[in-house]
Parts: sequence; structure tokens; C-alpha cells
Amino acid sequence: MKKILMILPLIAGMTIGYFGASCNREKERKDTSSLPEEVRPIADAIIDDSPTKFAAVVSYPMERPYPLKNVKDSAEMVKYYPKIVDKTLKKAVEEAPDSVWQNQGWRGWTLSNGSYFWIDDGKIYAMSYVSKEENTMLDSLRNEEISTLEPSMQAGWSPVLCVIDTVSNAIFRIDSQEDTNPPIYRLAGYADTTDLSASPNIILYGHLDLEGTMGNRFYEFTDSIGDVTAHYAPDAVSDEEEPVIEVDTKGNMKKYPAKPDYWLDHVRIRKGNRNFVRHGRDNASSVENSQVRTLKVDQLSSDSTDINLPDSVDNEQ
Repeated sequence: MKKILMILPLIAGMTIGYFGASCNREKERKDTSSLPEEVRPIADAIIDDSPTKFAAVVSYPMERPYPLKNVKDSAEMVKYYPKIVDKTLKKAVEEAPDSVWQNQGWRGWTLSNGSYFWIDDGKIYAMSYVSKEENTMLDSLRNEEISTLEPSMQAGWSPVLCVIDTVSNAIFRIDSQEDTNPPIYRLAGYADTTDLSASPNIILYGHLDLEGTMGNRFYEFTDSIGDVTAHYAPDAVSDEEEPVIEVDTKGNMKKYPAKPDYWLDHVRIRKGNRNFVRHGRDNASSVENSQVRTLKVDQLSSDSTDINLPDSVDNEQ
């Protein structure tokens, strides 16, 4: 009996020691010292689960899929961090062998062939990973945004982007119909005074081309007979230039400086403005496709000119 009593504390001690060592092994931080210097600060920030460290290794603004808003600066990133750095991303970084951190030349460093982010000069300049929470937010915002459009424009469409003409405050949006193969894209333009829940001043249909190793976007649109065409290439400009939407009406080219914006922000602003003018709904049936509504806008030149947007381009695809 005495021998048994003497053995029990020894067994208990061995058990506690075993589980203690096991916990320590589980909590042991991954050694990142062998990682390339360019990527180590990013790996450290994510492994340490530090919003502050992560915010310090990001180039701003950090783009997020529309209609999520971009993260403007490090202060916003500290708050946004839990939404984007989730368990899946943490696990991917913690368990990644050194070999999946790859140098892609002029594009910089990446993890697992670009599945998560791109790094240049020790900072993340593009985040391709979308977390589960972000996907939930995206679904909600997309549904909310499409529901604000004129009813006939809603079913089967998903928002792609929104821009504002920096001169006239006209708003353009691009939506996609992903159920088609290839997808159909739609460009809708609204004058500054047009009710965003009414019919747009211009509506065209087209396609998206991706070109180059970076997949630069080229949107091409037209009406059903080719009298009106539009072109938008948001990525094919230098940092010093501003993208433009080019609308050609029977050889009459107009250019709209296009600044990325958020549709729902303007919906809320215009709902609060009781003085906005409604267009297109009350007399839509009596307006011919050839009629135009005129917006007063400065072109990219110094001369002021009238920019004519078709009131109702044929909607048949």
C-alpha cells in the first residue's frame, strides 16, 4: 500500500509534465528566420496576430472587391484586420513551407501562387484573398445595391463597379450577368439630377477583355445597332493619369473622367436631397430612342461643351 501511495505522486507528476510539454509545443511560435527578408515582416504580423504590425506592412489604399470599401490607411486597417485576417489565412501562413513563398520578378513576392497577397518592398500591395466574413458582407451589399435600381434592371445582375465623373458629377455603374457564357456586362449612366432608382440616361451592353500578365481590364459596350459605343480601361493608365469613360455617338466622342466611387453612398445622399429632379420615368413611353438629354460638362480640353447622353438606348441584347 505504501508503495502504491509513493508511486501515485510520481505518475501524477509525469502526467502533468507530459501535458504541460504538449501545450508548450502547441503554443510554440513558428520560426520565420529562414524566410526571405522581404516577406518575413508580413509572416510575423499574421503569425503574431497583430493588427498593428499588419497595418504597418500594407501599402494604401488597399483595394477590396466592390462594393466593399477600400481600406484607406493604417488606422482603418487596425479596425478592419479581424474581417480580413481570419483563421484560414492565419493557418495558410503558419503552415506554409518556405518553398511556397515565391519571387515572381517584377510582380514581387507572393504566397502559394498569388492565392493570398502580393508583396513589393516588404509591403502588401494587393490582397487577392477574400475572407468568409468579407464574402458574407459582399453578398449583402450586392443584394442591397441591385435592389436600389429601376425594377427591370435588377433580376440576374450583380454590381461590378461605380465611378463618378469628376467634372459633371454624372454617375456610371457597370453590372454583370454571370449566368451567361461569356458574361454580359452593362454600362448605365445617370446625370447629376437623375433619380438613381429611375431609368438611366444611357444604358449599353458589352463585354470585358483581360489583357497582359496583370489582367488589365478593358470594357467595351455598344447599343444594338452600333450607333453608340463606350470604352473604359481603368487599369491601362499611369499613376499620374485619370481613367476616362469614352462614349462615341455616331462619331461624336465624349470623355468622362472616372473616379471610383460607391453607389450606395450616392443613393443615400440623393434620398436626403429633396430638390433632385426626377427624369425618365413619367414620360419614358413617349421618348424616342433618338432623343437625347444634355449634360453640361467640361471636356478634357479647356473648352466647355455639351455632352449628350442617349435618353434610352435600345435595351435588347
